[in-house]
Amino acid sequence: MIKKILTIPNEENLLRQKSKEIMVFDKVLESIINNLTQTLEAQTDPPGLGLSAPQIGAFKRVFVARIRNRIKGFVNPKILKFSKKEIAYLEGCFSVPLLYGHVMRPAEIDLLWQNIQGKKQQNHFKSLPARIIQHEIDHLDGVLFVDHIHNQNGKVFRVEKDKGGNEQFVEVNLGM
Repeated sequence: MIKKILTIPNEENLLRQKSKEIMVFDKVLESIINNLTQTLEAQTDPPGLGLSAPQIGAFKRVFVARIRNRIKGFVNPKILKFSKKEIAYLEGCFSVPLLYGHVMRPAEIDLLWQNIQGKKQQNHFKSLPARIIQHEIDHLDGVLFVDHIHNQNGKVFRVEKDKGGNEQFVEVNLGM
């Protein structure tokens, strides 16, 4: 089922909650992953690359990510190792609509997670998949990409249309 994506600001500050580890691998987990997948697939402008359970109001340590054009579920993810090399990349988020900014993140990670049956998996991710995974794990910890921009003294931009109808980035002051 396609779910409504929580956005900031919201009264309860829900997106700042830390999510709980999944202990039971059952129909409830299967339902969360199906809802995340369907909700992600429904995002077409821009297309979705990842979506975490907290973004649909389920405060569990699970997210889905589009890796090599396939949506994959990650349960109880843990980053085991970060590369020393970091790269800046323009990020956005469905929970922070219409805002974008460059975030410095490690270029590569080693990840341990469980699949929908609870079986442990481990893999090395680099480039865009590594970035998507780090962004989604941040959600599980109540961290938003704009927090990184603020901590890195970066700039936040909003997309606006100019008089000719062309999209352009306009710098925004979030006053964080």
